[in-house]
Amino acid sequence: MGLVCLLPAGAQGGDPFFDDIPLVLTASRLVQSPLDAPAPVTVIDRDMIEASGFTTIHDLLRLVPGFLVADIADGSPSVASHGLGDAYDRRIKVMIDGRTINSPLWGDTKWDNLPLRVDDIERVEVVRGPNGAAYGVNAFQGVVNIITRSPATESGGAVILRRGRDGFYDYGVRINGAGDAALDWRLSASRRSVVNFESHFEDNPPTQRLHGAEKLTRNVANFNATLQLSPVDEFGLQLGISAGPSWRGGPDYLDFPPHEERDRSLYLQAGWERRVDADTSVSLRYYRQQERAEGDWTVLEKDAGGVLQAYLGSRDSEVQRDDLELQLSGRWSPSIAAMLGLGLRSERARSLSLFGRDDWLDATHAQLFGSVEWRPVEALRINVGGTLERHDYSGSLFSPRFAANYAFSPDSALRFSTGTAYRAPTLMESKAFQTYRDGDDIRRILFRSLEPLQSERLRFIDLGYVAHFRPQGLTLDARVFREYYERFIDDRSCRTFPAGFDFDQLEPGVRANFMKDACPNREGPDFKPITPGQKAFYFFNANDFRMTGAEFSIDWRRDGWGRAILSQSFIRIDEGEPYSDRDIPDSAPHATTSLLLIKELPERWRASLGYYRNGEYYWMNGGDYIPRGERFDLKLARRFGAPGSDSEFSVTALSVKGKYPDFHNGKYRHQAHLFATLRIGW
Repeated sequence: MGLVCLLPAGAQGGDPFFDDIPLVLTASRLVQSPLDAPAPVTVIDRDMIEASGFTTIHDLLRLVPGFLVADIADGSPSVASHGLGDAYDRRIKVMIDGRTINSPLWGDTKWDNLPLRVDDIERVEVVRGPNGAAYGVNAFQGVVNIITRSPATESGGAVILRRGRDGFYDYGVRINGAGDAALDWRLSASRRSVVNFESHFEDNPPTQRLHGAEKLTRNVANFNATLQLSPVDEFGLQLGISAGPSWRGGPDYLDFPPHEERDRSLYLQAGWERRVDADTSVSLRYYRQQERAEGDWTVLEKDAGGVLQAYLGSRDSEVQRDDLELQLSGRWSPSIAAMLGLGLRSERARSLSLFGRDDWLDATHAQLFGSVEWRPVEALRINVGGTLERHDYSGSLFSPRFAANYAFSPDSALRFSTGTAYRAPTLMESKAFQTYRDGDDIRRILFRSLEPLQSERLRFIDLGYVAHFRPQGLTLDARVFREYYERFIDDRSCRTFPAGFDFDQLEPGVRANFMKDACPNREGPDFKPITPGQKAFYFFNANDFRMTGAEFSIDWRRDGWGRAILSQSFIRIDEGEPYSDRDIPDSAPHATTSLLLIKELPERWRASLGYYRNGEYYWMNGGDYIPRGERFDLKLARRFGAPGSDSEFSVTALSVKGKYPDFHNGKYRHQAHLFATLRIGW
């Protein structure tokens, strides 16, 4: 893909990165037009980011056809593509400037603790479908590549002040180097605090309500620099940190009372690129990622006599990831271009509460990836590529793809692609032994690994059409697809009992069911539950099923008037009987809609409206039923100051209809947000 963190700077002299149909980087690791890309790509550009009013990065994915977004009151937000979502969005690969940021623990993205703020983002590229051929395992349902603003695209500085209801604030500052030397640099920092959830079960009578909250405070700093070593050599460096407390839980939850948790995330990204000519480059990149979570609370549980017993719950964990990647790309002839790369990764994690041991668990991952693009005639492009890899959790895997793009005109093309992608079991799915403890005694088991898991496999067929109707200012991106899921990794409950437990002491009505559902006992004498027979969850390869879908996105713009972006998705999951989880076929709403209207007004005013609608669906494994719903966001802004200063005052209302169900209809109501923003640039 080249050194992604450097490309936007080099591209600003070539407007194609910012045209009506911009060049994209993420579909095949090569710079190309969406008309030539072997996979469907949505670009959320800076104009859309500003108009949306969103202050969190995961919310931006509401603008992508078929994507579902949920904040979760007792954990990080989750994102799903075409359903199958739960508390851990481990089927979507997420990157920042080409650097994978999914956590080694669950494979999810810690959206609420990214060392990055929305104001630092230039654009977001989303591959709406499997892309294992380019990125290997876990680029399963899609790829999200968050591309930050290059130091070379800005100068001066800015101060951003946001303040709103329920104590919300977001204060940020950005400064840039002078921009007249070989070294360009950008430094941004912020402090943000928000209440996402206020009360649980608020629709119940007052005497039955459970009151709790989720409040987050985050301090973020990010440094980005590029150094032009020679006319063809460039070095890039990025550093970032995010840290802060979260207040979670409710006073009526015996096992999750109010408490404070703390998160910290650090990253380092360094790379060198030599760009010999427009088609030939070599790049070497190194990434380092560290995450630490801390937090414990007192769990209360009634014993057989009804007396409350106390022990400790904890989420303490630490993970590290190191990546090294070499990539070569070039053109063999006027009709053939190729890319070849090698990647090495090391992952480490430790957590007594998650794995039942204090030492580090290590895993390594190696991959060889490449693609060849052949243009036999002017109108036809054929792309063949794949990734061969070896992973400690999944063994050897090969993810191939074949794609053909036929151009009806310079502004329209039809795409056909087919291939295979895999999702390897995560560290938690492979090694979990999550417990609550009282000293050396294990009081409760939550998640556990009982058997070796096979990687999930997805085979797909995709037919797409991309066109730009220049006289009308209209861009259309539409596709239909069918995906076949195999060896889907799910979790199932079983009941935990200590070694030698006497089932005869149970009531006759429950004895048979408890014996049938009992977990295999592997804990030994340290397992001393206060209440034998509580549920634990283990992972297994479940049934196969099929997903069929269609989606389109229309982007219309007219100078002096504004812009409208409409996205629509239709999904059906079937042929999976009997389902391991009855929520699988209902995990995708049959239809989702998003609409972003941007209206330019006189005197440098601008108004925008965001509309998001979903059919009913289920969040799986920890979530619950979500009814049909719609959300409206409004933003009114006025630019001021000298042209190019980017100074603006705005008022934003997110979810103007008020609170709405999020992730679990029976428990959570997401807060509406109303805030004002003052941005002063120079």
